[in-house]
Amino acid sequence: MPVKLATMNLYHFAKPGIYWHERKDNKTHSDTSWTEKTDWVAATLADMDADIVAFQEVVSVDALRQLCEAAGYGEFRCETDPVFDSGDADIYVNATVAVASRHPVTEATAVPALGEIIPETVIDCTARFSRPPLRCEIDIPGIGGTVVYAAHFKSQGAFVDDDAMDAIADWDERIKAYFTQRMHAGVDQVSKRAAEAGAMYARFREDIEGDIDRPVVLLGDLNEGPGSHTISILTQSDMIFYIGSVWRAHIPEEHRFRKYIHRLYDSYTLVSSAETKRPVTHAGWDSGETLDYAIVSNGLNPKNPRRRGTVVGNEVWNDHFVQELPKDVTSDHAPVIVTIEPGAV
Repeated sequence: MPVKLATMNLYHFAKPGIYWHERKDNKTHSDTSWTEKTDWVAATLADMDADIVAFQEVVSVDALRQLCEAAGYGEFRCETDPVFDSGDADIYVNATVAVASRHPVTEATAVPALGEIIPETVIDCTARFSRPPLRCEIDIPGIGGTVVYAAHFKSQGAFVDDDAMDAIADWDERIKAYFTQRMHAGVDQVSKRAAEAGAMYARFREDIEGDIDRPVVLLGDLNEGPGSHTISILTQSDMIFYIGSVWRAHIPEEHRFRKYIHRLYDSYTLVSSAETKRPVTHAGWDSGETLDYAIVSNGLNPKNPRRRGTVVGNEVWNDHFVQELPKDVTSDHAPVIVTIEPGAV
């Protein structure tokens, strides 16, 4: 049977009384909106009928666990806690990720550190993932042991401290300080996502060490578009012309396949029937963009003759965008589902 894996950003999945980022009336759920939200999540899970779901923006972990159990997911893993404001325990400042599965999860661990990329790059040695990814090993029928990551890369936006700006009385100095702080914040958020992409690629390389066709799937909100440098760092999909001084066509024939095993693949690009215009997965202020992905290893690539599964579908579940439902009781993201047939198709 085909297996379906989905990524689903829940948009502030936090019970009433928990505020997101600041204590304001419009930054917490009422009892009514919370019921509407949990009902929508449950209905969406039932409609998608995915075997494995990776969640982002999880704050009320136990509530999501109970919801997933009621939806028929026998396995639920969340290895890190959301972070709350040190000065106000009712305000969350960072959410976490989780995985629900119908198939046995044999191992689940958080990935807190950026690892070996730090000494080889300009990234500071104290750098960490903004939200630690979750790594699960799942026994999928017909495919076998598969590594599934739930990830949520650093958010976009160059945010400036409002209180610091308000403390500057002189408007000339205030505006200059604003642009300077925004520049610093912009550098930070872009470089952090790039580092997270590199660290995830390094983990993938560890996963396939000794087993080049091992199935690996990364499900997540990566907060960058498909053509971004961040995504190319993660997938290593850029064209190769030379390796050293050797032109790609002159690589020894018995080693040419190695150009493919060390890449990751955006599952959308692997489906021959993919639409010309890529579906939107995030509804912004005045436009939409693609930020959510199901990315797979060569072990699931339809062009790999040794593959253990074949990507045959990629779907964006965006009915709530079409219906223009409120994002607080649904989500500002649309789930992405990848369908994989066991074995070579």
